[in-house]
Amino acid sequence: MSIFSILKTSLNSLSTNKLRSGLTLLGIVIGILSVISLMGMGKGFEKSVTDTIESLGSNLIYITSSRDSKSGASSIISLKDAEILAAKRENSAIKSVTPELVQMGKINFSNNWKYTQVYGITQNYKTVRNLDMKFGSFISDLHVENMAEVAVLGINAANELLGNRNPVGQYIRINGRSMQVIGVLEEKGGGFGGVSIDDRALIPVTTAHYRLSNSSNTPGTVALASIVVEANSAEEVNKALLEATSVLRFNHKIASDEDDDFEIINQQEVLDTFKTVTQGITIFLGAIAGISLLVGGIGVMNIMLVSVTERTREIGIRKSLGAKRKDILLQFVSESVVLSTIGGMVGIFLGWLSLYFIGQIEIGDDPFRTEFTLDIAMLAFGVSAATGLFFGIFPALRASKLQPVEALRYQ
Repeated sequence: MSIFSILKTSLNSLSTNKLRSGLTLLGIVIGILSVISLMGMGKGFEKSVTDTIESLGSNLIYITSSRDSKSGASSIISLKDAEILAAKRENSAIKSVTPELVQMGKINFSNNWKYTQVYGITQNYKTVRNLDMKFGSFISDLHVENMAEVAVLGINAANELLGNRNPVGQYIRINGRSMQVIGVLEEKGGGFGGVSIDDRALIPVTTAHYRLSNSSNTPGTVALASIVVEANSAEEVNKALLEATSVLRFNHKIASDEDDDFEIINQQEVLDTFKTVTQGITIFLGAIAGISLLVGGIGVMNIMLVSVTERTREIGIRKSLGAKRKDILLQFVSESVVLSTIGGMVGIFLGWLSLYFIGQIEIGDDPFRTEFTLDIAMLAFGVSAATGLFFGIFPALRASKLQPVEALRYQ
């Protein structure tokens, strides 16, 4: 019996009870639709996160203070550390260094206010973070040196606080301190795990420490949240990491047998960590959706068992006319596979359609990102066909084991 004949017979058998076949098909469609939709949203989130990290550059190194495991005390990463790292050295792999001092602040302009992150930075921050100016100018080394009370706003922060006014030259208050806006950044996006740079305020690091910070560090020491080191290239990241470690250990007077009093990590490690987390989320979502596919598979088995019972006499007639056990087995397995395959194709189309419409939904100012990939579609289709095969075997075996005489006697 040819494959074409088997498929034709399977379709004819399924079409004899269209409502029952349609309801079973619906279970498969919903299962595949759920798998594609949830995995597509998970993939979209993963892509959004990785793109944001990669847009910051693949040649960055982050240095932060560490906490002593015994005493619980935290070390200090200071502006002096950043200045020493930035000093010119022969054959240095370090291209630029920018300190970051992060704190929350309430920004006021007239009756408008916004509670957001305030970053204390230096001039290099613009280059390291790949920022562009929409209006005005960026913070300069002179501003840092003079502890100038100036600020650069993200585009969202400027729009919320100042509306249609020309932001450059306006005075805002950050935690009650008057600051002059000297510039507004172009839209950057991102902001996973924190506030988007479009919502932040940037001020000179010295201003952030001496004018806004309440910390009680050693006099003359500007404590930082982190130092971002930019290597000459992605290939020199490891060299820059070793160089930064050596310089900081020397500056902190750490003996050779002592552990670092700072944490240092490169951008690739950050990216790998986020990829692991987001891939785990995607797999988890797919597993949840797989439950609905399991329910659909049970529906396939149910209809095939009912079909075997209803067609007992038909099976007896076919066997008495010479049909072999494998012919009966193949017939019923093919019916369940055809049912699941059709459901899979419909589910894939509807899954793609749902991801398209979900992608039109805006979260804040950005659309909800989804990702429909060929591997998701192929996985869904393969799982759909395998579901039909798996759940169709038991009813098919039951049908193939029927004795012709008993089957013909069945009423």
